[in-house]
Amino acid sequence: MNEAEARQEFLGFMYELESEPEHVLHVAKLSLQLFDQLKELHQLNANDRLILEAAGCLHDIGWSASPGGREHHKASARLIRERAWKSLAPDAVALLALTARYHRQSLPDLKHRDFRMLGKQERNRVQSLAALLRIGDGLDRRHMQYVIDIKSAIQPDKIALHLLTRQFADREIEAAKRKSDLATLVFEREFVFTAELI
Repeated sequence: MNEAEARQEFLGFMYELESEPEHVLHVAKLSLQLFDQLKELHQLNANDRLILEAAGCLHDIGWSASPGGREHHKASARLIRERAWKSLAPDAVALLALTARYHRQSLPDLKHRDFRMLGKQERNRVQSLAALLRIGDGLDRRHMQYVIDIKSAIQPDKIALHLLTRQFADREIEAAKRKSDLATLVFEREFVFTAELI
């Protein structure tokens, strides 16, 4: 896929439907930091990184079609699947939609038809990407961009995430801990958070 064309297209889609672009762009940034710093564990490629960036930018577009937002994660996936993409192949769209869908609520499960229809390798890719997106989203819980940088340290039994913050980010850390459930399963390590005001 052409990275520049794909980015231009998914950013355009984001700006059409997203009411809080600062939040989703920040979530994408934090998720990509995790992707880059945990590469030795997930071993995903540049196309996967672009899918994660797109999922970060589009994970909340479902608010535009889901009154009250309760099912907005599913609405985001539906809107992504229904778009007539020019720069993304159908297999990439399927991964993007599911990564966005699993940014909250239930974890990927074979009971979910769209997840079950993927091959095993694609299911593993979705799980890894969604795991990173869930943490990135948790780290901007209040949509205030309090967490500005992440420094990861991979250890045999845990992954230590040291956060640089511009405000006291207790709610963000609590949300990220809660949403590290999938990452703990995927990477077989506990996620431990510390923070430093700068």
